[in-house]
Amino acid sequence: MRKIFLYMTMTFDGFLSGPHNELDWFRPGQDDEMNRDIMRILDSADSLMMGYPTAPGMMAYWKEVGEKRADPGWMLDIADAMDKKHVFVISNENEDLEMEDAELVVAKNDKELTSAVKKLRKSKGGNICILGGVRTAQNLSRLDLIDEYILMVHPVAIAVGKPLFISKMGLEFVSSKSYNSGGMQMRYRPARV
Repeated sequence: MRKIFLYMTMTFDGFLSGPHNELDWFRPGQDDEMNRDIMRILDSADSLMMGYPTAPGMMAYWKEVGEKRADPGWMLDIADAMDKKHVFVISNENEDLEMEDAELVVAKNDKELTSAVKKLRKSKGGNICILGGVRTAQNLSRLDLIDEYILMVHPVAIAVGKPLFISKMGLEFVSSKSYNSGGMQMRYRPARV
């Protein structure tokens, strides 16, 4: 059975973005060790799961980085890794995806989303990394469809924004790792009784 894990970057006070999806607090690439760990996380999955419209925008961005080959090496590594992944795009309606190696998963409600994710978990392949879309991450978490949370917590507080967790959830600690940049990688599993 495929493991479904969520990898997200967040603020110290628990937000994935500002209230209007701002990421101006995020300063990527400042820590070589963190960059290497991000690559290990991405390499541990053969597929990505993202919401619509996040997926087309994010994949187009990384495709452009890979084609231009002008960005720092750590960005090219991520672009190359992203280019090799199959992408499951979650949407509540049919969308015209103009993405290579992408598969639309239409789920109009919680029941359909739960059924679709359970079907993906049983399908052939390796781990699936949930990588983007605040609403998608919130819904998958709320429905207890995530096997592990890998959170890169950055040393910044923004006081208001979009949180990952929108309902109460018990978690079991797996591991933590601190970085010279002040960031921390936190891993948790849902505490399922």
